[in-house]
Amino acid sequence: MISYIGGKSRMAKWIGSYIPNDIETYVEVFGGAFWVYIKGDIHEKPNLKEVIYNDKNRFMANLFECMRDPLKLEYELSKYPSQQKDLFDKFQQNLNTIAKGNCYFKLGDFDLAVQYAYCATQVFSGSKILESKFIDLKGKYGSKYDSLINRLKKGDIINKLTKITDCENLDYIEVITKYDSPHTFFYIDPPYWKTENYYSNHDFDTTDHEMLSILLNEIRGRFALSYYDFDMLSMMYPKDEYRWIEKEFSKAAGAQKGKKQNKGTELLIMNY
Repeated sequence: MISYIGGKSRMAKWIGSYIPNDIETYVEVFGGAFWVYIKGDIHEKPNLKEVIYNDKNRFMANLFECMRDPLKLEYELSKYPSQQKDLFDKFQQNLNTIAKGNCYFKLGDFDLAVQYAYCATQVFSGSKILESKFIDLKGKYGSKYDSLINRLKKGDIINKLTKITDCENLDYIEVITKYDSPHTFFYIDPPYWKTENYYSNHDFDTTDHEMLSILLNEIRGRFALSYYDFDMLSMMYPKDEYRWIEKEFSKAAGAQKGKKQNKGTELLIMNY
C-alpha cells in the first residue's frame, strides 16, 4: 500500500500465482507494505476465512489495523496537505519519542497511523522512516501521500482491506506458532541476508535465518518464502526437499533516470 523497504509490489502477482486456492487462513509473517496480499488476488481464494497481517514494526502494524477501516483512515489522512516539511518534522519527532521511549500504544490509533503514513510516504523508498530526511518534490512529481489517500477510496482496495481479520505485532516465531494449522498458508519475506540493518523497528539478525528454517521445517501449514540466494540457503532449504522457483526482476531501488535498472533474481521457496 505504501513504499517500504523490501516491498514486493513488482512481483506480487508472480508470487500470488503460486499460492494454493484451498487455503483457509492467509498470514504474512513479515507484512511490510502487504503488497502480495493487495496485488496477488489472495482475497479471491474460495475457502478463505482469515487474513492476518503481522509486522514486528508496531507503527506498521498499527497503520494496517487502521486500514481495516479504509474510509475512516482516508478521512483522517485528508486533513493534512502533503509536502509540508514542518508537519513531517513534527510527526517524525513524535514517532521517534514514542519509539525510543518504548511507549506502548494500542493498535488502531488513527493519529499515529496518519503520522507514520505521512512520514513513510515522504522519504526515499520507505527505508528507515524515523531517520530519513524529508524529500521535497518541488511540485515536479505527485506525492505518494496523495496517492495513498486516493488508493483508499477505490472499491477494490476497500474490499481487500476490509477482509483483513486481524493485525498482529508479533515476533515471527510467535505468529507462525499462533496460526499454524493444516489449512494455513504463510507468505514469508524476511529481511534478506546481510541487509537486516536496513529495516527500522526490527531485531531480526543473521542467526534468525537459521532459526526460521528450523521452525518452517516443523510446521503443519504450507509456506512460500522469498529470498535472494546466499551460500547457506541450500543447506537450510535443500532443493531435494523444497521447491525452488526463480525469476529475474528489475530492482526498484536501482531506478534512475536515463540508466538501465539493475536486475536481481528473486527466489520463491515452497514446501508444497
